[in-house]
Amino acid sequence: MWYRHNFGHDGPEAYLGLGINAKMSELQTAMGLSVLPYMEHIISERKRVCEYYNEYVNFDNLQKLKLREGTSWNFAYYPIVFESESQLLVTMQKLAVHSIHPRRYFYPSLEDLPYVNSKQCPITDDIARRILCLPLYTTLLNQDLNKIVITLNNG
Repeated sequence: MWYRHNFGHDGPEAYLGLGINAKMSELQTAMGLSVLPYMEHIISERKRVCEYYNEYVNFDNLQKLKLREGTSWNFAYYPIVFESESQLLVTMQKLAVHSIHPRRYFYPSLEDLPYVNSKQCPITDDIARRILCLPLYTTLLNQDLNKIVITLNNG
């Protein structure tokens, strides 16, 4: 079943069952190796996008990633935390109007998965419901970044 290779997800938020991240074939590995010579450019462009968000997003009602001292960022994700899940969902709908689709990579919280027998983790569950990763890729245009920022800032 294909969803088992997508962390058990069936779509951006629907969870079906136990899954893994086992998506890479030999061809995909070869493609990954072919990208290595361009990694400096890729990281540089992803950093550009992160700097744009850092400069123009109004963080009065949002939290952004905080790096520990002595830590380097790899610019893999740009997570933001909303004050409420309802604000996150409204923002996602507003972005979708512009064909911009951020991801809820850390949702659902692990203790909500049916195969994990754990105690309740109210803080983790709360943050998982409110965290959203903004689009972050090398060819993201400033006009699209501007749409994202305006949508976030106008909540």
